[in-house]
Amino acid sequence: MDVPSSASSSQVVVNRDLPSRGFICAVIAFTMMGFTSSCWGTMLPWIVDRTGISISKSGLILAAFTFHTLLGTLLVQFFVKHRDLNWFIRRGIVVTLIGFFGVVTAGNLAFLTFSGCVAGLGYGATGVALLQLLNRSSNASHRRMNLASAATGFGALAGPFTIGTVGSTHIPVIVISAIGTAFIATRFLSGATWRVEIFRDSTQNRGNHARLAIVLLAVICYSGLENSIGSWLPTIVRKSDGTLEAAALSGAFFYFFFTIGRFIGVFMSKRLEPHSIILLCITTSFIPFTFALANEGKVSVGLAFCGLCLGPIFPNVSSWVARKTPGFPMATTATMLAIMLGGFLFPPTLGFMLERHGISGYLLSLSALLLASTSFFTYSYAKWRS
Repeated sequence: MDVPSSASSSQVVVNRDLPSRGFICAVIAFTMMGFTSSCWGTMLPWIVDRTGISISKSGLILAAFTFHTLLGTLLVQFFVKHRDLNWFIRRGIVVTLIGFFGVVTAGNLAFLTFSGCVAGLGYGATGVALLQLLNRSSNASHRRMNLASAATGFGALAGPFTIGTVGSTHIPVIVISAIGTAFIATRFLSGATWRVEIFRDSTQNRGNHARLAIVLLAVICYSGLENSIGSWLPTIVRKSDGTLEAAALSGAFFYFFFTIGRFIGVFMSKRLEPHSIILLCITTSFIPFTFALANEGKVSVGLAFCGLCLGPIFPNVSSWVARKTPGFPMATTATMLAIMLGGFLFPPTLGFMLERHGISGYLLSLSALLLASTSFFTYSYAKWRS
């Protein structure tokens, strides 16, 4: 069992260093999970065409997936004291692989939904365990987290781009190959055979928890914004009489700028603190979003450019929260839960808005999420940046 920092010197000290090989393997796994996650945007109209279900029902499959990522994340938090991170990562990726196999092969709504639940359970467990590994290792750094997130962004770009260039008929092979690559990477993962350290720290008072709660509200709204753009942008193109391949490439366009934003975040991390990067990025995103609102005929262009501003936000939130909550791994889990909760609540809701009220209603809903996330992040910057 891990030793709290207040333990006596006679107890064994656990080595929590994440070596270069372990970091590379974790980044590969994260990248492939980003690849698979971004495929959902193209998979939704593909599922609609293949099965004949409605747009809103396809959104419910995504909701089932996202809800179970929440459950998978909570399971890791519940058992984090009893198992090392490697245990969660390796088993979580197997469950993810089984679930996505069902998603890309199932032919009816019930089995599609069940498979989405299984995939989400494994995806959530694997994702939060990898996040704890990157943020809570003894040699964790702000720059490492930005590098890992930049690689994940590259995977998110590669997902829809691969579908758009290879063809939507190959979606099953593409998705399973991505998860299979992550599975192989976890077999070679080193430096993860430790349990997350938990101890009481003087900074973990009620006031600190309240400030954390405001950050988490900001993350929920941010996640809803990002996931709603990535999930429904291909459907918007498809509804405009575009092909599935064109729809996939529109999603790739968003993740292309999202990935560039992640790499810009790596360079920004050398000069700015996480909270400063977050505030700069969320406020700058109003520029391309306003363009999308003012030019409905070019909405895909405006929303794609939003990815440039949204890309750096999550890795810097993750680093910021970990830095402000030493010895409190629940904060990292809560951040992951907030990301999943935003992805669970808002994309399905905006799918109904898109179906019933068209692009205008969809954009107005996105506006509310952008305003809310900006307000919460601005408050947090003022109250929690020291």
